[in-house]
Amino acid sequence: ATRIKRSLPKGCVSIGHSKRQLRTRSTRPPKIEFPEDKLRREFYKNHPFELSRPRIVMEPTGRTNEDWSRLTKGAGQVTGEDVVRHQHYLMQSKGMGEQEAYAQVTSELYKIRAREEMEAKIAQQEARAYGARMLEKPFSTRMVVLEKRQLQASTKAFALRQEEQRLRTATTEKMFAAAGETA
Repeated sequence: ATRIKRSLPKGCVSIGHSKRQLRTRSTRPPKIEFPEDKLRREFYKNHPFELSRPRIVMEPTGRTNEDWSRLTKGAGQVTGEDVVRHQHYLMQSKGMGEQEAYAQVTSELYKIRAREEMEAKIAQQEARAYGARMLEKPFSTRMVVLEKRQLQASTKAFALRQEEQRLRTATTEKMFAAAGETA
């Protein structure tokens, strides 16, 4: 396998380059990383269901500089973002380590969630005591059984109505046939 060397015409110079050098580099913006991003990833990795909780998107005030020394801000709901910001506050102002601040903030969150759950149960018990009927979840087994019963009842009622109609029609036809024979 002899290689044939191509020769260039006289006066031409060969420029050695690779395709890699000819490619233009795309201008990508630098990746912006905030200190809270790592904390946020860790929190949502450990608490994925916090992402599915309903949130109030509108901020009650126009201020963005809030006091994060406490996890709760009055009667508002506590979100994962609140947890992350409170953890960051503890790390910055109290000098806590990341794990220590995370442990403290999550224990506060668990206490708040337990209190919210207890309040919801008490409210439900009070409502039942005053005669309220709780709505079933759309696909609970009890709801499915109730729907099947209602479907069976309506099917029976429909069959009975059809039988009644058939009997009326038969009776009416016999009456007209009997009236036609006597006439």
